[in-house]
Amino acid sequence: MTQSSDFSRFANSFQAIARLRLESIECLLNHLGNPQNDLKFVHIAGTNGKGSVCSFLQCIFTDAGLKTGKYTSPNLISVCERISVDGVLITDTQLESALKIVEKAVESVIQELGDSPTQFEIWTAAAFLFFKEQKCDIVVLETGLGGAQDATNIIPPPLASVITRIDLDHTEYLGDTIEKIAAEKAGIIKAPTDGTAGLCITAWQSSEVLSVLSSVCREKNNTFIISNTPKNCVSDGFSEVFDYTTSDKKTDINKIRCGISGFYQPENAGLAAECAYQLRIPVEYIRSGIKRAKNPARFEVVSQNPLVIYDGAHNKNGMSALVSCLERYFADWQGATFITAFMGDKDIRSAFEVLQTSGFLKKSKVFAVSVKDNPRAATPEKVCEIAAAANISAIPYKTLAQAYLDALKEKKPIILCGSLYLYKDFDEVLKNI
Repeated sequence: MTQSSDFSRFANSFQAIARLRLESIECLLNHLGNPQNDLKFVHIAGTNGKGSVCSFLQCIFTDAGLKTGKYTSPNLISVCERISVDGVLITDTQLESALKIVEKAVESVIQELGDSPTQFEIWTAAAFLFFKEQKCDIVVLETGLGGAQDATNIIPPPLASVITRIDLDHTEYLGDTIEKIAAEKAGIIKAPTDGTAGLCITAWQSSEVLSVLSSVCREKNNTFIISNTPKNCVSDGFSEVFDYTTSDKKTDINKIRCGISGFYQPENAGLAAECAYQLRIPVEYIRSGIKRAKNPARFEVVSQNPLVIYDGAHNKNGMSALVSCLERYFADWQGATFITAFMGDKDIRSAFEVLQTSGFLKKSKVFAVSVKDNPRAATPEKVCEIAAAANISAIPYKTLAQAYLDALKEKKPIILCGSLYLYKDFDEVLKNI
């Protein structure tokens, strides 16, 4: 391994698709003394909304006085974003220190298994070491890919398993039906070892998904709770304000303001509120935590003048959510400039078809770029080819900087969408124009 000798490049390199097996992370953590066994977790899986739910929960728990670790992916600019305590990112020095400890264990894993742990497994191990060192009371843990065979699933039975909305994504790894994907995500649901009932909370899902989740909960002795639909949602600028009634109908939490923009955030916030309520967090901290939460690149208003919005809508469901946001926040649509980039393994056509049928391409232009230095990234020409198949005329650009400068000339809102990985490139562009 070379991460300590070349830390900067390693820490900020792109993560390849995770290897779905637990053997390597189990071996690695064994050599590190299994720090995960000394921590308490809320484990989050799902297709869309995981990062937002993690942010809501971290802020809620922190406001309630719990020292709260959070582990999420992917990072946007620096790998340090993946690991935080009470909203404060791990420093480069702290991460490098943890990675040096992990590196020694990695050498033992290679000798034992004949293969090196992946980046994600190494980061996961480093996070567990850091959270234990920081004496975290609770850790909000997001799966990387799937659930059952995800490296994060090496943890003991969590305080709660949280399943966000499930959709078809990563079908080549997780299964080609919604039921197969739901079963993979449901792999994070574990039976407590002390004979008590576990806890699983989900947002409203399709009947196929609910059937899978409820079956696994029965098998794993988990209480299965479906969060209620938020009520009385109103928009205030790009923020949502809503009321939430807990699933037992005993508590109303009114006028909750989402700190994260987007019409769909009340569902994510309601799921987080239900989880916190079930873990006996007082209502005042649920309300304050949801208001305080942030989650970059999820319908993030990067700038008001000019209006620039970044949204990591990278699949059909994500693009549908983006379109619904545009419908909610732009009553008098006069067009926009869309700057898009996608990973080549995504269902790009379905995402474009949603955009095409929405009507929001009226008076709009679509620019296609590629994420820099990422072997998974689709080329601008490929994105344009797929867009054309969805009856969209897109213009390829060699650089994001030129696409953005041309978009500014259009004097219309600029909407960057398609891949979270483009966020780092965009940050660099903003720093250099």
